[in-house]
This record gives sequence, C-alpha cells and structure tokens, in this order.
Amino acid sequence: MKIIYVLILNLFLAIGFLNASEEIKPSKATLEIDLGPELEVQMLKLSNGLWKLTSSADYGSLYKRRESEIFELKDNQIKPLSYEFSERRLFKRQKNSAEFNWENNEVKFNLGKKEGSILLEGNVLGPSSASLQLRLDFRKYGGKNIPNEISYLVYWKGSIKNRTYKVQTAKETVETEMGTYDAYKVSRIFEKGSKRKQIFWLAPRLDYAVIKIADINDTESEIKIKSFEETG
Repeated sequence: MKIIYVLILNLFLAIGFLNASEEIKPSKATLEIDLGPELEVQMLKLSNGLWKLTSSADYGSLYKRRESEIFELKDNQIKPLSYEFSERRLFKRQKNSAEFNWENNEVKFNLGKKEGSILLEGNVLGPSSASLQLRLDFRKYGGKNIPNEISYLVYWKGSIKNRTYKVQTAKETVETEMGTYDAYKVSRIFEKGSKRKQIFWLAPRLDYAVIKIADINDTESEIKIKSFEETG
C-alpha cells in the first residue's frame, strides 16, 4: 500500500488541471488502484484566492486515508501554507500536520504526539506540491535550456529535504491509451545504495502533463483514471 500513495498526487498532476491561459484549474478525479480502494483527488480554489489539493481513500474498517495541502501560487512559485495527513490501517493510526509561517521563517509540525519546529529557508515546497512545481517549471522552460538536474527543498515529516530530479533532455516516445507522445524522462535521485526508483515522463504536447509513472520499491502497482472533470 505504501508505494501507491507516493503516486496519488503525482498522477493527478497528469490529468490536466494546468492550461496555457492560467496556471491551475479547479478539478476533481477518481483513480482506480489495483492494490487498494478508489481515490478521490481534488484541486480547489478557495474564496481567498489560495489553492487546496486533497486526496482521500475509504476502504471501510480496513483502511482510511486523507491528505491535504493549502498553498499560494505567485509568479510560477508555489508557497505552502499548511499540510495535513491522516491514515488508519486496521488498528494502526497515523496523523501529522505542518503550518508554514513565512513571516517568522518557521515550520511548526505535529508528528503523532511529537511537536516541533524547524527553520524555514528558501523556496521550500510541501509534501504534496513538489511535483506540481516540477510541471510548472517545465512549462516555464518551454523546451529551451532545460537543465540536466532540477532540485527542490521539500518539507517532509519534521525536516527539510533536498529532492533532486535527473532530466534526460532527449525526448523519448511513450505510448499511452490516449496516443503516442514525445516526452521528457525525469528520474528522482535517491540516496546512494537505495533500490528505490521513481520516473516520470512529461509530454510537451499535453502542456507537460505526466503521462507515465514508474515507481519501484518493494512492489509495483497500476493506477488508472476512472473519471475526471473540471470544476471551475
């Protein structure tokens, strides 16, 4: 079950709530996963102009999960404001949250019963918004001067981590149910010795949508879009 949810929000970014005339579009989708329940994923524009990205799954008494992140988007840069995550597997529960105070350069977090704070420096992204920033940046490059590596500072469970992606600037041909596309291959770089692999293919013709994801750890899973609609 662990690997599936690493990909939930990444897959939603592939569905298409970016377009050329505005940076984000409100949308919602239902995803089918072969190793678990359906997932409901939604991008909302709040009345104050902020954005909220949520995902939830309900497998009755066996499993429940919810994740949400509120962020501001300005000049192509995402600024996270709050993050919440809760999960229940049978009798095991997990809950954590984070509040980003940009005026005081501080992130206050709760990891279960543990509370703490860390220094907030630079353009730190939230756990859910890092992949969206990757797509926004590819759109900004527009196929020109694309770097070989792209790095982000990302908050994750009480610490700030450097998340780096290796970019293959020569496009590959990728076949999908929607058609065949030339796409940039982007591989997340993990620590030395790790067997984990996570690869994204971004298609310029679809406004740099992620059209394929490969995630390899202890197991593999298949994710399919069941329904999608724009809500604004």
